[in-house]
Amino acid sequence: MRLVRFLFVFCVGFNFMSADPTNPNKIKVVIDAGHGGIDTGAQSNSILEKQIVADVSSHLKELCSDKNIEIILLRTEDEFMSLQDRLTKIEALSPDLVISLHANYSPDRDRNGVEVFVAENEFTVKSSYFGTKILESFKRKDFKTSALQSANFFLLKNLKCPAVTVELGFLSNPEDMKYLNSEFGQKFLAKQIASSLD
Repeated sequence: MRLVRFLFVFCVGFNFMSADPTNPNKIKVVIDAGHGGIDTGAQSNSILEKQIVADVSSHLKELCSDKNIEIILLRTEDEFMSLQDRLTKIEALSPDLVISLHANYSPDRDRNGVEVFVAENEFTVKSSYFGTKILESFKRKDFKTSALQSANFFLLKNLKCPAVTVELGFLSNPEDMKYLNSEFGQKFLAKQIASSLD
């Protein structure tokens, strides 16, 4: 409820370029592909979360190549990176937005869809704005989504900039796996996120 109140009271009229619409400089967005190396993340048979989010990140960077947005991939190799290391590297980049990509898993195989999380801190308003735009981009394609959620994730609560965590779907759900484990599906997921940055 607190997040909903923030969105309706403060986010009206806010947009990605509102600080200075005439500024020709690119907006800097860091894409944090979760896990990596020995940390595989969620797993369904031989399908690993760390690889899925890395692939979606790469597609996202390609899709934004002609936009006024600089996409920086935090992880370009299959390497382990601690949360503190991620935080340090991101802060050194001074981004305007951080999108942390993950894939979900649940014992309930019927549970599916995209989930987006933000932290409740000094950046909640802007983070919620971008999180809502991402969810809306999926809703327009009739993709199942949950309401924007608050979470106390390490990166979200400690970053000094707007940040969202996007759970791209459930490895445990057969329908979501059609997207998560195919090039077509991964490009679709990346495209919806890219469209939310316009």
